[in-house]
Amino acid sequence: MTAALPRATFRDPAGSLRFEGNQAVRGIAPIARAAVLDFIESPLCQAMQQRGDLIAAAIDDSGPQLILRHPRIPIPTYPWEWTPSQWLAAADLTLNLCEEAIAAGWILKDATPLNVLFLGPRPIFVDILSFERRNPDRRDPNPSIWLAYAQYVRTFLLPLLMDRLLHWPLSLSIFKRDGLEPAECFTALPWRHRLSRAALWPITLPTLLDRRKQTAAPSNIDAPSKSAAPHKKTRAHDPELATHILQRTLKDLRRRTLLAAPLSASSNWSDYPQTLTHYTPDESRQKLDWARHILESTHPARVLDIGANTGDFSALAASLGAEVVALERDQPAADRIFLMARQRDLSILTIHADLARPTPAAGWRNSESLALLPRLDAQFDLVLMLAVIHHLLLMEQIPLPEILALCHRLTRRHFVLEWVPAADPMFQSLLRGRDDLYGSISEAGLISACAGRFHLLDRQPLTNGRILLHFEKIASNKMEEC
Repeated sequence: MTAALPRATFRDPAGSLRFEGNQAVRGIAPIARAAVLDFIESPLCQAMQQRGDLIAAAIDDSGPQLILRHPRIPIPTYPWEWTPSQWLAAADLTLNLCEEAIAAGWILKDATPLNVLFLGPRPIFVDILSFERRNPDRRDPNPSIWLAYAQYVRTFLLPLLMDRLLHWPLSLSIFKRDGLEPAECFTALPWRHRLSRAALWPITLPTLLDRRKQTAAPSNIDAPSKSAAPHKKTRAHDPELATHILQRTLKDLRRRTLLAAPLSASSNWSDYPQTLTHYTPDESRQKLDWARHILESTHPARVLDIGANTGDFSALAASLGAEVVALERDQPAADRIFLMARQRDLSILTIHADLARPTPAAGWRNSESLALLPRLDAQFDLVLMLAVIHHLLLMEQIPLPEILALCHRLTRRHFVLEWVPAADPMFQSLLRGRDDLYGSISEAGLISACAGRFHLLDRQPLTNGRILLHFEKIASNKMEEC
């Protein structure tokens, strides 16, 4: 089954993007043809692509329109599904590419997280049309100014900073395509934050200067401005000096971005190994060994780890050669998975999202950015759901048949489940006196609900009463609706 595809893009006048099978096909407008070919054939573009920092592009000039064919990222994720460290990685890539481009006579004309996707833990810049030639020798009134500077501040710097200062969720970016305005951030901040080193420059000063302009005397509006005077060449128009100023600008932005990065956080789930009471070390080892056996015997090419938590089983699957998607709703836990995958160079794509409330579709006509579940549909040879099902049953009140129908939809073949019986301490802590509703849920009921969807291949009881189950999907002509 082919993953769902977003609607063709239309915002960039230089070209549009559509999807054909495993390719992203970019049509180039005639007005941009020469500039795009110039960049594609440049040593800069080729170096970025060879490193994997920039999406590959095959030129198709056989028809009336220039076409670039890109490999399609298997499972795209959006900034509102990233952890803080993923935001920082995307920001770092954007600034790195811009610095490299400036040194080679090019520049990024826009800088937004939407130009970045992830392949495993690695960010990749996917908008080739964002690069343009720099011509510091031409009659340009501002050759030392990066025109995408304000966009970078709005879309990268301010969301990170507000997450740090006021815990504004990064997921709010789904509603803020062009980022946050300094004025709205200023209004929300107390003065102790407004005057802090992190917020003074990107939030407080721009807001106060803008207010000063708005309250200027009307008589000043008609006065001739200095910018209207004939342009005079200054030292900033010297090509070497302009390049130096741009490089210093990017260096300063990098420093301020790191200053805005949210502080390391912890939660019950990110500290799970330290607070674990319902697993002994031997039981944890038994569970990991059984999972290794299943993975080695099934050889899945792609694995979905639902409720990945510490990422131990994601890391196990990746170490055995699988491409892994780690789905985790707890931000600190998801962030640690991403950092672990980067440090160990494991093919794990981290998605910070909640399976019970999956990311909705967004954008124009609700079709520019796909909802989460259509991106995951039938993309996995094996789905892991370890120590999750009791949370869905008791906290989210999702009926057992609905959970199994969704897992049938997500996996192409294998489904591995950890069953938590009603007597388990964690089950009891979530039951909250609702014994009449959920106290009778049993393994037998689970097996019965699997009828027509899965058949059982393996069963491994643990000494703590939990049961590990390996199912195989029963193919159906009509996928169950969830």
